[in-house]
Amino acid sequence: MAATDFMKQTLEFVHRGFRGAPEGLTPEQVHFVPEGQSHSIAWCMWHAARIEDLFFQQIFQGKPSEWEAGGWAAKTGLPEKGFGTGQSTEDAAQIHFGALDAFQGYQAKVAGLSMAFLDSLDDEGLKREVKLGEKTETIGESINLHLVIHLNGHRGEVNLLRGMQGFNPVLLNQGG
Repeated sequence: MAATDFMKQTLEFVHRGFRGAPEGLTPEQVHFVPEGQSHSIAWCMWHAARIEDLFFQQIFQGKPSEWEAGGWAAKTGLPEKGFGTGQSTEDAAQIHFGALDAFQGYQAKVAGLSMAFLDSLDDEGLKREVKLGEKTETIGESINLHLVIHLNGHRGEVNLLRGMQGFNPVLLNQGG
């Protein structure tokens, strides 16, 4: 299996997890935040899509994010700026979907753009270096660290939040 195919397969797993995150939940349950340093399912979904958009569009391709280009803040009722990293617990608790269906449209668009970019790469393209602040990483390293591992951790957080509310996890018995 080519490395790009493996990355597409793992990202699709992450995508399925976040698509399934709100299934069977009320808006209150999607926005539930337990006591302590935690997030809501809504925040996890928003953060995951925004991070993927940031990496695939801006960092890897030097394009505007789909969030900005598509005017998704206005469509979803979510903040125009930010993507969750470095956000205070109080600010994270304020992430509320104004329109979940519109947000799911954004999720689908970002996933499609990511897969199209990966389709355009060969394994050698994964070795291209990109700048992240003061350091550089290859595209392959960035996908593995920031999109597969990091976002799959948030998918686990979604499962914990679902379980706290009496719901089954997403992707039960599928690596999850």
